[in-house]
Amino acid sequence: MKKRIKDGEKIKKSDFILTENYNIRLRESTAKALIEKIGLNFNARALYNGKYYSYQNILYENVRLLASHIIGKSGKLQFNIPEFKIKREYNTDIHSKVLSLTPEDRKKLGINKSTLWYMQKHVKEGKRIKVYGKVMGKIK
Repeated sequence: MKKRIKDGEKIKKSDFILTENYNIRLRESTAKALIEKIGLNFNARALYNGKYYSYQNILYENVRLLASHIIGKSGKLQFNIPEFKIKREYNTDIHSKVLSLTPEDRKKLGINKSTLWYMQKHVKEGKRIKVYGKVMGKIK
């Protein structure tokens, strides 16, 4: 069974195993999924020294600078690592509308009381929310 780690998904207790020597390890499927996710991040591109490079190449360059410093080829060691930016769609209009929904609005939109409560809670905590088709059309 191939496991996928979705954005924002946390690794659970069930993703680990206890070996006969009482060592805790990631399950093979979880480890592969995690390595795949890390690989995608290393292939993301960022501005570095005036050009766009993958984070993998930026890491190699910084390791090369460290090696040069260790063997005495360069006197000063300075790492240059660009900030990693996570791309997220965040719609403040929809979030403010969700926060301002009244019980009457909720009923008209066909949203359960608990669903609205959790949506408002997530917006206040800065977490992502899902707004589905029929509701999205009526909120906008």
